[in-house]
Amino acid sequence: MSDHATLAPLERHGGSVHEEIVARLRALILAGVLKPGDRLATERELAEQLIVSRSAVREALLRLESAGLVERRQGSGTRVSARVPISTALASWRDDDPTSIAAASEFRTVVEPQIARLAATRIDAAELDALAAVVAESSTVLDGERSVQLDIAFHAGVASATRNPLLASLSELTVSWTLEARLFSHVAAGGRRLSHEGHARILRALRAANPDAAEAAMRVHLDEIADLAQHLRD
Repeated sequence: MSDHATLAPLERHGGSVHEEIVARLRALILAGVLKPGDRLATERELAEQLIVSRSAVREALLRLESAGLVERRQGSGTRVSARVPISTALASWRDDDPTSIAAASEFRTVVEPQIARLAATRIDAAELDALAAVVAESSTVLDGERSVQLDIAFHAGVASATRNPLLASLSELTVSWTLEARLFSHVAAGGRRLSHEGHARILRALRAANPDAAEAAMRVHLDEIADLAQHLRD
């Protein structure tokens, strides 16, 4: 949000005022509307925009700060944190619409197998080596957040190998749409292992320049991750 952006008045849903402010701002941050480094309006301005008391805004900002979503510094105001903790994003996603995991999985299943198919016909040696490096690191990584970063890098690399700038841009754009589902599946060690194994199969198909195998490997990989995430959520 820019310094001049404003928020619509808060719609009350029966909870405490500061909790509803937290929910509103947290959703904007996790959705990428409020980006890392963005400055929030002052307490007084937020209170006027949301039509709430300054004390409620102050309490909400303290909660967001303790969750690692914002940083408050004397003289520079309140800004969105440069790095949102994985635990915070995961907790928020668990409380959101339960259909979000299904929507993210369905979207990826429709789009990404075709991206893998096309990439298998166009990928070059340097791109294969780059994907291999990602797969190699993911075999040893123990941190869920780094695992998600590697997952995003792998799928972005496959999309880039299509030589289609629209598909590559779509892959970048949809990271924010699918991030919460990815975070959820990478929290458990089993999910990180499943991701690594799926990427390794896709890489083998790409090395073989086999479009059918690449498409099938991507589809199986996405189905496995979706099943795991749904199981963990249940």
